[in-house]
Amino acid sequence: MIGNFLFALSIIIIGLLFGRGLRVLLDKGKIESAAKMHRILKMCTMSALLVVNPLIILGAFWFVEMDDIRLMYIPILGALSLGIGGVLALYAAKLMKLSRKKQGAMFASGTFTNLGSFGALFCFVFLGEASLVFVAMFRLFEDLIYYAVGFPVAQSFGDRHKGTKSPSVLSKMMKNPFFIVTIVAIGVGGALNTSPIDRPEFYSHLNSMLVPIFTILLVVPTGFNLRVTKVKGFLKESLSIASIKYVIVPITVMFCAFLFGLKEYYEGIAFKTILILSAMPPGFTSLVPPQLFNLDQDLANSSWFINTILLIVVLPVLFLIVMIL
Repeated sequence: MIGNFLFALSIIIIGLLFGRGLRVLLDKGKIESAAKMHRILKMCTMSALLVVNPLIILGAFWFVEMDDIRLMYIPILGALSLGIGGVLALYAAKLMKLSRKKQGAMFASGTFTNLGSFGALFCFVFLGEASLVFVAMFRLFEDLIYYAVGFPVAQSFGDRHKGTKSPSVLSKMMKNPFFIVTIVAIGVGGALNTSPIDRPEFYSHLNSMLVPIFTILLVVPTGFNLRVTKVKGFLKESLSIASIKYVIVPITVMFCAFLFGLKEYYEGIAFKTILILSAMPPGFTSLVPPQLFNLDQDLANSSWFINTILLIVVLPVLFLIVMIL
């Protein structure tokens, strides 16, 4: 287990440093074509979300038994974790009497969470392939929450543009290729699970390679695009987000999971998966609303950076709790 912990941490650190190194080389003129570099990194992200992730989800759903009604509670808990994070972040911002644009950035930081590149990797290396089904279920309403609540609420704190009508939430989701391929992968994997077709033995080895590849493909562009300025100026705000994301949200969600009877479900793997995912930092997507709606980007960047660095402290604690449960 110690080896798994170090493996997960090293993948993220190496990926971020490699991406940051590419940025330094580009800024120094060692990489000639900035446009080509951006295309390559965009291709990495698209490949991870449209190819690698669906293969992981399909294989996991094909493998795990899904005959317990308690499975339906997991997406609800996923939505709850995002909602609590956003509400408490906004409440903290109001207590600190921040400006509206800072409040919007705080809300984005509390709502948009790194469930994919970080959460899925930690669940896989700590708990094994079976946890990936519960990861997918926990994230089932993620896009719905972001499009129906996250972006509109964040926009309300930014610059207002009158006379422009936004597409409906349903329209946005139906046009989102990432959402579509995820649902298709879940459907196909679930159908194969109930069919007489057994999953090939090589698939478990395939997923053991695909999960780290998925993380690397997402983390390298993150390191490349990272912009952190005035971190010290937003330490108080960032630490308030940390207390929400790493303490209040996990405790609340785990209490609900216990009430739903999930502690013993699937040998406790579902319960531990929920614990890990509910204690993840702000995702890179938390930087998107501040860019789109002219919120405080320095606050959002600082919160993302500080809370990601704090994973070095949080991850060993999660590791110990998972071993004890």
